[in-house]
Amino acid sequence: MADHVYLFYGNDEYLVGLNARKRVDAICPEEEQSLSLEVIDRPAAKIDDAVAALDQCIAAFRTVGLFGGKKVVWFRNVSFFKNAVIMKNEKVKRLLGELASDLKAGLADDQFLIVSAPGVDKRSAFFKAMKAAGEVEEYVISERDYEARPAALQKALSLFKQEGFSIDSAAADAFIEKTGFDTRQIMNEVEKMVLYKGDDKSIIFDDVQIITSASSEAIAWDFTDAVAERKLGEAIRLFRQLIFQKENPVRLIIAIEGLFQNLLRFREYMDAGWLRLNGNRIQWSSDPEMEDYFSEMADDPRKMHWFRAGKFANQASSYTARGLAARKQLVVDTHERMVSIGTIPHDLMLETLLAKLCAPKPRRR
Repeated sequence: MADHVYLFYGNDEYLVGLNARKRVDAICPEEEQSLSLEVIDRPAAKIDDAVAALDQCIAAFRTVGLFGGKKVVWFRNVSFFKNAVIMKNEKVKRLLGELASDLKAGLADDQFLIVSAPGVDKRSAFFKAMKAAGEVEEYVISERDYEARPAALQKALSLFKQEGFSIDSAAADAFIEKTGFDTRQIMNEVEKMVLYKGDDKSIIFDDVQIITSASSEAIAWDFTDAVAERKLGEAIRLFRQLIFQKENPVRLIIAIEGLFQNLLRFREYMDAGWLRLNGNRIQWSSDPEMEDYFSEMADDPRKMHWFRAGKFANQASSYTARGLAARKQLVVDTHERMVSIGTIPHDLMLETLLAKLCAPKPRRR
């Protein structure tokens, strides 16, 4: 059964989708797919959507193939596995439990399940059932800049080399600064550059400035910066640009939630006397209590890129810890309403949230 169940997941969505597709095609060649393959791929930004998607997956999984032949189910782009609000819902937990039980019971020789997702909770019973029943492959872009940036840069350099192009170091750094670390974005921009340059095989800084587009990830960074700095007009403008570029509002509110989590952390570090600002940079103390605390953390903030850490500290310095905690709760409450209420457009809910988050600091009397 180990070669009948597959899970592909991670935030490098291009490689997740690419490798899941390769596995599907290997199991079920294109000429067989009209009869033997069933794909479940539906948006699941709300609880009801997730329940419907799971119902469809379980029904497909339990249905025999046409004419009694091979049956391949591809549960594709399952976005809600990392959504804590949806995953806590009792209906969702029950349906995932049913699917996990089916996997434990075993698959027939002609039955296959492939799941691809941008993320999954490794502590969940469903993940453990998938891992026990089959093969699990993870494709991750590190959230730590100092790890993700070199990997992205090497990926871009290798792609340019494969096309017979050279790129100088300043141009390569600027290229990654614009594209971000997403594999699909890097590949798209490499292809654009190759077409733009034609027979001229040498890429310089000016070429990158002219032809390479800023990724939605880069715009999203500017967006969260505007929110943190209470620049409402800029935040609304960038938000509408991201929505125009088909960015998912749920992903944006998750980014805002992460922003205020980081700001609250850095505010608390400053209040504890563990760090102080020195211009755009920060200095960490040598406090033994801090050493003990950070040694237990998977994401030690001292290893964060100095520019990003300095920005968080500067942004957090204009708030109190109480103010940040209140804003974070406001974001969490809005997120819960977005996934549970289907009558109010998500973009309207987010714009209302932005107005509240970017409210100016009250004047002291």
